[in-house]
Amino acid sequence: MAHDRPPLGREPWRRSTSGDPSATALHDSDVFLPGWDRRSRWTLRFIDPRLERAYQHADRAEGIRRVQTASLVAAAIWVLIALISPPALDLPPGPVLLVSGAMVVILVSGAVGTGWAATQRVRDIIGTGQQLAAGVAALALTAITGTFAVYAMPGIMLVAVFAFAVGRLPFVLSIGLGTSYCVLFLGFGVALQPGPQLGLQVLLVVSTVVAGWVGAYLLEGSQRAAYAQGRLVSALHARVDGLLRQYLSPGVASALIEDPDRAALGGSEVQVTVLFADLRGYTAFSERLAPHEVVAMLNAAFGATVPIVLDEGGTVVQFMGDALMAIFNAPNPQPDHALRAARAALRMQRAMLGLRGAERRPGFRVGINTGLALVGNIGAAQIRNFSAIGDTTNLAARLQTYADEGSVVIGARTCELIRDRAEVRPLGSPELKGKSQPVEVYELLGLRA
Repeated sequence: MAHDRPPLGREPWRRSTSGDPSATALHDSDVFLPGWDRRSRWTLRFIDPRLERAYQHADRAEGIRRVQTASLVAAAIWVLIALISPPALDLPPGPVLLVSGAMVVILVSGAVGTGWAATQRVRDIIGTGQQLAAGVAALALTAITGTFAVYAMPGIMLVAVFAFAVGRLPFVLSIGLGTSYCVLFLGFGVALQPGPQLGLQVLLVVSTVVAGWVGAYLLEGSQRAAYAQGRLVSALHARVDGLLRQYLSPGVASALIEDPDRAALGGSEVQVTVLFADLRGYTAFSERLAPHEVVAMLNAAFGATVPIVLDEGGTVVQFMGDALMAIFNAPNPQPDHALRAARAALRMQRAMLGLRGAERRPGFRVGINTGLALVGNIGAAQIRNFSAIGDTTNLAARLQTYADEGSVVIGARTCELIRDRAEVRPLGSPELKGKSQPVEVYELLGLRA
């Protein structure tokens, strides 16, 4: 927990809101600024008002439960006092029932009111009022029944301990409440029991209150530190999760977050549909442009097509210069993976036509193939990639090189799986580079509704 003042000009709580409501909320990025979680040494409140509001909001449900529990437990104690003390201590029942009944009404009303309180301040006022009323009632009851000398000191000490340990009011309010207990006891004692032993009793009451203050300070400090650390951990998780999803396909990132064991090297044989796409004429196009213009062109092309692949449930496993490779049915199973890949390919081609200056840009040629592949993590212990390895992948790459710009070429197995939906044109059985036997290929023209 940082308590030192951050460098000048870096305080997150001094940012201008400029009338923007979102600027009044604490953002995850703020927790990485120096001194973001500074607290007042005396009140324990967070210096940043946005963090303080966030803490109060996070503590709302627990705060309500805390006050209601303290109220109902205290009400039960007063009921026991009303039932047990008159016969046990030979006290007149009238005053005991009157004071106890009044306290039960106050406590139960406070428990109900706390649930309806709109702000933390109102809940704190209710809790403080109840605890203060309990102290007054304890002293008044011993005064009325003539037992002040015997039961006033343990009574007020019990009330103080209960207020600090169970009620758990904010430290600032605990200071005021504890001071009130000491003043009340001293006032009643001077009026009812002046003498040398009053000084010792006052000392014991003050010692109990001070011990309660120390406990309240440490407890609230720990609670606030835990909240700030939780915010930091949450922000770190969000940052890592965001970065992970930018470098890995969302499906892979989610799978690794849910089950880190899936990051182990190796894999399993799965039937997948593999999609390869690259920009035809990219090399000649890039020779005429500056590097930053080439990068801008690639980012525009991938920016238009990658969301389509992801929307269809595909997993983009790698970019290779001007090409991308995506697989369907892994890491998450998809019974219609072939149809998803076909739909994604056609949408990609339409998206490229919609880009500004499409007639001057290279267009994608797409190859799709379905079959068994070893799907898993390939690489070294230090760095690895999620991919699909095997003849199915190799054939998809060859189909992509066979395709014309703006077209989609699919293998026989893919065509078989989507035959009832696909509009295709047979391209025969050409000899593809790297294949010992000719394979049947088809151009995908469209998909029927």
